[in-house]
Amino acid sequence: MVRKPSKTTYEKDKGGATLQNGEIVRIPAIRDFMFKNLFGVNGKEENLKGLLQAILKMKIESLEIQNPELPREYEKSKLGVLDVRAKLQDGTIASIEMQVKDENNIGERITFYICKLYISTIGESGKYEDMPKTIAIAITNFSYFNRKEYHQIAHLKFEDCQDENEIVEEILKGEESSFIADKLEIHIIDLNKFKMLKEPKGDLADWLNLILGNEEEITMASKKNEVIAKVNKQNKKLSKDKKMQEMYDLSREMYELDQRSREAREARKAKEREELIKKEREKAIAQGRTEGIAEGREKGIAEGREKGIVEGREKGIAEGRKKGIVEGRAKGKLEVAQKLLNKNMKIEEIIEITGFAKEEIEKLQK
Repeated sequence: MVRKPSKTTYEKDKGGATLQNGEIVRIPAIRDFMFKNLFGVNGKEENLKGLLQAILKMKIESLEIQNPELPREYEKSKLGVLDVRAKLQDGTIASIEMQVKDENNIGERITFYICKLYISTIGESGKYEDMPKTIAIAITNFSYFNRKEYHQIAHLKFEDCQDENEIVEEILKGEESSFIADKLEIHIIDLNKFKMLKEPKGDLADWLNLILGNEEEITMASKKNEVIAKVNKQNKKLSKDKKMQEMYDLSREMYELDQRSREAREARKAKEREELIKKEREKAIAQGRTEGIAEGREKGIAEGREKGIVEGREKGIAEGRKKGIVEGRAKGKLEVAQKLLNKNMKIEEIIEITGFAKEEIEKLQK
């Protein structure tokens, strides 16, 4: 009985490298120094052509890598920014950049980059119409734009008219123009979204699996694509190089350091937000207490004034009634005394009846 060879088992370390028996067998091309060595140096034109054809969905006859050199900082095992620029057979300029770390500015970054690259192509003629089409491609290991597709394509395009009053249909000849300029094209390839697919299909998916270092998918893609098979071998060979492993270790350390710094920065910002919220809450409470006391004092004064007026009125009425009764009773006695005098009753008898003094009765006689 012939035994089938056992399936090779692989592991991944924190940086994404493929390990076999504890040894690195593949540094993924998501690391920009590996990507540059596989697609952006002299002799790797066919590799780059295969990848670009899958991204741009077009046949590329030939291309020329415009920046095949490695920056000095890479030669010294230091990290920098790497991109791959190529000139296609029709003059189109295409640039690819690998972005692992999310700086929360990829939209602004790639817009600035493509404009700068486009301006640099104006050439000796100085004529705008002679400037070639320019394509900027960013392969990101994070999601930035709220889009459902992992391969996102953007142009400078016209929007639909928002106001019918601005439409002049009589002058329209044929179909409306779609592009304000069709010479600028941006591609964002979101590896984070790509990894969410259970069974990604297509030529681009095969290349992205190679870039990510997905071993089983690479094996299957290599059987149907000779260029991917060649790049796969080159990737594994380069991964055994001591200098490449040193750069990988350095890039991983720097990435982990950036992650820790970002987490510490976010934690610090969160703490600052909490302290600010606490201060604002305390300030609001103090302000509310002050305003409440002032409002309470004003209401208390108003209520006290109103209550005082009511009580004063009630007391005034009571005292007035009492005084009126007294005065009314006195007046009544005077009237009685006057009537008795008019009937010629003796003063002594009137004094006895009314209780008035003799002098008061004598005043009535006058």
